[in-house]
Amino acid sequence: MKTQSINKMEVSHIFYNSNPMAMDSTSEIGALIIEAAATGDLPTLWKIKKKVDDDQQFRRICDEYSDFSTGRNVLHHAAEVGHFDICRFLIKIVKVYINAWTYKRDTPLIEAAKGEHVKLVEYLIKQGASISSGNSKGYTALHYAVLKDNRELMKLLVIKGARIDADSMEGTPLQIASSRGNVEIVKFLLSHDAMPNLGYLVWESPLVCAIKSHSFECMDALLKVHRNHASYFIGFSPLSYAAKEGNARFLKSLLDAGADPNSPFTGHVKPIEDAALAHNRECVEILLPVTEPIEHYPEWTVDCIMEYCDSELAKTKREDVKSQCLTKLIEAAETAMDHKNYPYAVVHFTEAKILDPSNPKWASKRSVLHAHADRRLLALYDAEECVRLEPRFPDPHHGEGTDAAAQIFKYFFNAGLDFMVDFHNKKTADAFRIAFFDYFAWLYMMCSPEEICEF
Repeated sequence: MKTQSINKMEVSHIFYNSNPMAMDSTSEIGALIIEAAATGDLPTLWKIKKKVDDDQQFRRICDEYSDFSTGRNVLHHAAEVGHFDICRFLIKIVKVYINAWTYKRDTPLIEAAKGEHVKLVEYLIKQGASISSGNSKGYTALHYAVLKDNRELMKLLVIKGARIDADSMEGTPLQIASSRGNVEIVKFLLSHDAMPNLGYLVWESPLVCAIKSHSFECMDALLKVHRNHASYFIGFSPLSYAAKEGNARFLKSLLDAGADPNSPFTGHVKPIEDAALAHNRECVEILLPVTEPIEHYPEWTVDCIMEYCDSELAKTKREDVKSQCLTKLIEAAETAMDHKNYPYAVVHFTEAKILDPSNPKWASKRSVLHAHADRRLLALYDAEECVRLEPRFPDPHHGEGTDAAAQIFKYFFNAGLDFMVDFHNKKTADAFRIAFFDYFAWLYMMCSPEEICEF
């Protein structure tokens, strides 16, 4: 079937004209208001306001009329483009709600931060905008300042009290800066008390992020404020990552800072074996004198370690150890679930995912645990991760590891039922649109365009 191209304004107009509770005049006014805001036409906004007799009615239209596809109202549009005068008109004269959400929970402040409109961000904060509000992916205005490498915006947000360690699907601002090797931002965030060893959604610590980005300067800055590297929460140690990367300079700095070469991640090899597996002889030579001998090695020499690590015997032993550890982790997770200790179960499944990263089962298990705890952001994150690992794997009806797909479908189905029962309720309508978007985003990842058309 041939489809027509419809822009967001037309979609919004179609939706409101199809809603029996909305008058045509209201939908027309709403469309004109958003168009004027998006194009920076303040005189037209004043004219529209004068034509609407009731100020409360005009404010209600500004607050509630939004794009069907995104949920962005007039203030979102004006903030995105950076129309300062229009934002001031809407906030001071019309008195619109300043912390309105789109369907993905972007606020006008977040839209302004995405557009790097520093003066507008400052104005919104002064007028009461929530500075640390995160969207559906966890990104706050500070995350976008870091992602845009806008130091002026970053400084403003931190001075005004933005939560510096806010988590997101890409990590904290410090994790993002470390991953990008941006040493100036790392130093700035550390100087304002960013936690140097924090990681949750992205479990790799800022130090590990710096090592993986090959930024010695970022690593050095982090070492100066956090030298206890035996306290990493989960996953491989920073020393293991440095050994894998094969940069002797990184390795020596970590050892000088007190990193323990004899503390491997559960079920994994020691850093010296990581170096040998990556064929980094220089790193093996550095680690040999400070690593306790491993009993199953025939000789504790550089040549023997380099040779033995690649042997079939060593590979078999590593797989056996990994299998044993996975079994123990699953048992521990199930015990934790029996006692409804979901956070510990999540930790165990995360460790399993680190040991067995290509298996979508672990993300699927975590997704359901997060759903039990009503952590919707985390549940969605793991559901998306499950689909990313194996796009055709999720099936709500068959096989193990299908929990994530079933959960997405459940959200969509329940939201759809709520909407049909009370389609005049804005809250249920918004929930339905969000679930609708997520479900078809998932369906798109699973199926080819031809298969989607068959639905």
